[in-house]
Amino acid sequence: MVLLTKNCNFAAQNIRTTTMKIRNIIAGLLLVVCFQGKPLANAAMPGFWDVGAGINFIPFFAKDSVHLDKIQMQSELVTIMLYPGFAVVKGEYQMYNHSDAAINLTTGYPINSGFMNKAAYSVQMSDLYGLQVKIDGKNATVKRASSANVEAYHHKTLDHTDNWYIWEAAYAPQKVTQLTVYFIVNTNTAQLRKGYNADYHNGFSYLLESGRAWAKNIGKGRIYVHLMDTLKVQSVQGVYPFKTFKTDGNQQMVYDFADLEPTENSNVVIRYSKKLDNFDFNKVLQTAQGYFKKIDALKGDMLNTAEWKTVQATDFNIYSKNGGILVIFPLIMAYLIPILIVAFAVIMWYKYKRKKARQ
Repeated sequence: MVLLTKNCNFAAQNIRTTTMKIRNIIAGLLLVVCFQGKPLANAAMPGFWDVGAGINFIPFFAKDSVHLDKIQMQSELVTIMLYPGFAVVKGEYQMYNHSDAAINLTTGYPINSGFMNKAAYSVQMSDLYGLQVKIDGKNATVKRASSANVEAYHHKTLDHTDNWYIWEAAYAPQKVTQLTVYFIVNTNTAQLRKGYNADYHNGFSYLLESGRAWAKNIGKGRIYVHLMDTLKVQSVQGVYPFKTFKTDGNQQMVYDFADLEPTENSNVVIRYSKKLDNFDFNKVLQTAQGYFKKIDALKGDMLNTAEWKTVQATDFNIYSKNGGILVIFPLIMAYLIPILIVAFAVIMWYKYKRKKARQ
């Protein structure tokens, strides 16, 4: 009798141990099912993703914001050579110090930032490359920095971003300081997405909105786009702000403004030409200096655009319906297989308990 009791207790202990193991397995699989859905949810976020983009530079440190009511962006000329797959950008800014004292600021460009946009819901900007900065014609030292551990100014003006390209500049009192920047961006990685459907076109953006950080309004400005290689105005599906750009009907577009307090509606977004297969962006970067010399030869500020026509391209729609097909396999991997495993484990657990009960 004692031996039988011990055997029963031992069997019961085994059942409890096995039951706990199976329950832990089921709980773990349920967690897998829950968390597998996160990547798919992120992929469905609407917007224009990985767009090659530029931005008006802004102060890096929050403490420097005390000087912002003294320095005005009197003029801004942004020249863009738009190629299939990439864009070369040159920005020329005349910054006037209205105060009677010299001001030293650390300014720069945030990396991988984003902004809201009426045309594409939101625009997520990719990195910029080959950045060069000149202050009154002299090269400035540019370095990469993080605002993660400092009190940064950008929290007041931009979506959260930690990585920056920054440089130091001195602004003499009652004088204009000329800042010139050059950089290249990859436009070939952009995708216009809504739900699980996506169209893969080249995308470029320029964030004018951040220019409101400086004193007063932007006195005057021009965004000059020169379409390169085989690109024509007809290659542009959509350009925002709508019906603001003018064109010569061939390879040039211009957006002029004066006394502008820029808002999110001022930001430039361009959708153009299909994504290139086997595009080698690194090869472009190897010849960056040649592209910078080429953009120096363009004189967009000298153009008379009085007879130019308004650009009508407003298409930021998504025509691809590939989302349903493309997500079937991820859905199977993320949901169906774990569910089948859970179901199998439950069935085996149930059979095991019935077998032990009969014994």
